Amino acid sequence: MNDLLHKLVSTVITGALITLVGYLSVTVRRRRVAREEAAAPGPVEDPTQTLLRQAQQLDVNRDELAIQGRQAEALARAGEAADAWRALTLARPGRFQAERRAALDRLSELLDAEGQEQQAAQIRQEATGLS
Repeated sequence: MNDLLHKLVSTVITGALITLVGYLSVTVRRRRVAREEAAAPGPVEDPTQTLLRQAQQLDVNRDELAIQGRQAEALARAGEAADAWRALTLARPGRFQAERRAALDRLSELLDAEGQEQQAAQIRQEATGLS
């Protein structure tokens, strides 16, 4: 009977020790991974993504200002948007040509509305060169 009791207690103690060691090992690993993740640098965003969001927002702002009748401000935003799309087409050749052309067309329309026909003609010529 003592032999049976000894084997039973020994098995229970061994199982408890294995469980404890496993738990401690997992806990230590989790803490180490959490520290490494906290110390790791964040993901770096492609700079053209920021520029793309900016260009899109400038397009929206330009159109909102034009609808509100604030032509001078809309014209300024149109110029900024055209510059942003120009930078994007330089950063990613072959991409964003249609968006750049649309921004230039809208800029030339606003220039015409402000009576700046010569600048509008230059902008239209640049837009035509993108085709």
